[in-house]
Amino acid sequence: MNGGLHLLPALPLSAEAFAPFGQVIECAGHAGYAINEGSSQRFTDLAQLEADAEGRLALSIFRAEARQAPFALSCLERHPLGSQAFMPLHGQAFLVVVAETRPTSARAAPESLRVFVSNGRQGINFRRGVWHHPLLALSAGDFLVADRLGPGDNCEAVDIAGWQVGIAR
Repeated sequence: MNGGLHLLPALPLSAEAFAPFGQVIECAGHAGYAINEGSSQRFTDLAQLEADAEGRLALSIFRAEARQAPFALSCLERHPLGSQAFMPLHGQAFLVVVAETRPTSARAAPESLRVFVSNGRQGINFRRGVWHHPLLALSAGDFLVADRLGPGDNCEAVDIAGWQVGIAR
């Protein structure tokens, strides 16, 4: 406990550990091949992006401010109509918080949360419907985001501030 917060450990982000929640976007561990007359390497299909039939995938840039420790968690959200991917554009590390089960604000369940830390060269793609905390950038910077745009409510949120959960780092 730290100031009343139940602190969760932040584990290194790996494809194996993150697999139940989506994909880690990185070249490491993937075979690339030469393109553009040998001047580039292509690493293909690093994330399985999803959108329902009425939406479309869009690329955006999120300009994030650095979050300061202690990292108290306030809400979890999910996107039931499409996946959501984040890739740091300037090599900045970030924290990824996911829930193994559907959260409720009434019942604290910090044991259902997993916390990962990206090395700054890794992005992530949340599968459709995965509960996660909004972006927790460790330093200011831009993130390329691929997610679904279109009709319907694609963001459901649950307030977990009452859980008194934070991240040990």
